[in-house]
Amino acid sequence: MSSIKVENLTKVFKKGRTEIKAVDNISIKIDNGTSFGVLGPSGHGKSTFLRLIAGLEEPTSGYIYFDDELVSEPHRVILGPEKRGIAMVFQNWALYPNMKVFDNIAFPLKLAKVPRDKIEKKVREVAEELGLTNVLDRYPKELSGGQMQRTAIARALVKDPKVLLLDEPFSNLDAQIRESARALVRKIQRERKLTTIIVSHDPADIFAIANKAGVIVNGKFAQIGAPIEIYDMPATDLIAKLTGEINLIHAKVIENNAIIGNLKIPLNFKLDNLQEVIIGLRPDDIMLSERPLDRYVDVGVVKVKLVSYGAGIFKIVVSPISNEEIDIIIDSEEPLEIGTETHLLVKMGKIKVFDVNGNNILAREKKVVKQE
Repeated sequence: MSSIKVENLTKVFKKGRTEIKAVDNISIKIDNGTSFGVLGPSGHGKSTFLRLIAGLEEPTSGYIYFDDELVSEPHRVILGPEKRGIAMVFQNWALYPNMKVFDNIAFPLKLAKVPRDKIEKKVREVAEELGLTNVLDRYPKELSGGQMQRTAIARALVKDPKVLLLDEPFSNLDAQIRESARALVRKIQRERKLTTIIVSHDPADIFAIANKAGVIVNGKFAQIGAPIEIYDMPATDLIAKLTGEINLIHAKVIENNAIIGNLKIPLNFKLDNLQEVIIGLRPDDIMLSERPLDRYVDVGVVKVKLVSYGAGIFKIVVSPISNEEIDIIIDSEEPLEIGTETHLLVKMGKIKVFDVNGNNILAREKKVVKQE
């Protein structure tokens, strides 16, 4: 397997007289065997970063190393994709419709002029690993979405790559199949100790597969760390939104409490005389209850405005009784009647506090942000 090192990597695209900096001076090292996830808003450089790693784009400036070998330098791809020991799985899977599953998987080996008996053996080994043995004689149109996706992965793995690159690999799958596909990729990555980079707009993909992640905003990594660290301590309110559902509510600061209508949220750290903050509350970190609960703080009375159900969870929208224009979403195992008044409980240690510019005050103090 390979480690990947990127130094001062920049990619500029020209649109007429306009220059667009898709990747902006990124430096990062992805260790051998690491599964690295890349999140970010659309159009902020995720896929361009992956294509630069693959050798499909020339850097405008900066360098890329696989292990200690220089593979890209300014305006030059030294080693092309076929010589980097990489395999890619794209969003659309790119299967050949006129080839059966066996031939789709075998295609890279045939291009490399691998002997026929070795192709047969390798294809069947990978097909067994991915549960495709029974569909090797079918055409892509005869497969389910999950089988097509596994065929694309099998075609990538049949070459025994050193690096696996995944670009939105699960976005065409429905929710149930997506879960099993994530589990499969995670299993393969761990067993093979494959250096893997997965790009996705869905944080669930990153949390399921990556053991390290970075969030790209405006072509730069705004935060790098373990996925759960980024989820629990997002550097900005934008990163908080990108990594999962969150309530972001403007609050006044009075005597080290965040005041939202009649709600009073204690802030157990110094705020440097700030008069206003943005409070971040994940729906799974808050509850509705008439009685106190361990590890939760009662912040006041709210009124139920809306109840919906999906994926085994009730989404309950509440408002402070003093201001029904403020909506707070809560995940609950049980529904409540609309109009019910009850207490809002917040899990201690899970309250996120941002300044009015969207910067996480606690994250800044703990220095968890890594600008690359």
